[in-house]
Amino acid sequence: MTAPLADPAAVCATLAPLLLDDRRVRIDAAAAARLGGLRLVIENLHDPHNGAAVLRSAEAFGVQRVDVIESVEPFRFSSVVTQGCEKWLDVVHHPTLAGAVAALRADGFALYAAVPGAAKTVEELDFARPAAVMIGNEHAGLGGEAVAAADAVFGIPMPGMTRSLNLSVAAALIVERAAQLRRRAIGRDGDLDDDAVLALRARFYAASVRGADVVLARAAGRG
Repeated sequence: MTAPLADPAAVCATLAPLLLDDRRVRIDAAAAARLGGLRLVIENLHDPHNGAAVLRSAEAFGVQRVDVIESVEPFRFSSVVTQGCEKWLDVVHHPTLAGAVAALRADGFALYAAVPGAAKTVEELDFARPAAVMIGNEHAGLGGEAVAAADAVFGIPMPGMTRSLNLSVAAALIVERAAQLRRRAIGRDGDLDDDAVLALRARFYAASVRGADVVLARAAGRG
């Protein structure tokens, strides 16, 4: 991070005049509605198109952080599919499942594992506390160790004849519902404190203004 970005209020004041009003309003609303207390965890995803679609769903529904476990293969995504949504997200990489679980536990998160056919639904989970929903890859789903590490398992009810969904579709359904339940549980659109929202606004402004680093350096008297 460059030195001028250390002061989010100054970043916002400097860059706001360079944004169209509609764009600025959209950014401010997105930052205010961001969820830090809901995370999406992906284990060993294989298809870059699915990876991209999952990131788009997380960002669209206001989840700020996606944790990816890469114990079998690296997480990849198609930039054509993401259309740049990754710049609004925090994507955290973990080389092992154990490391990911330890990090989430240290941050105080409950772990909920998506398991096809599980009796419990996402509506029955507790989102009043910080929670991470875990999904597996396209072929085998979550591994046994991931399921064993979870506080609860849940499935997507499918009363039709079809018994499975494309992974990216399943992830979108899970994230949308979990985000709504998190917001309902906390009674507001976002769960970040004022300082975190301001920092996010500054980051989003900088990502939206071409040459933002140069503009900020000049404003700080270094240009």
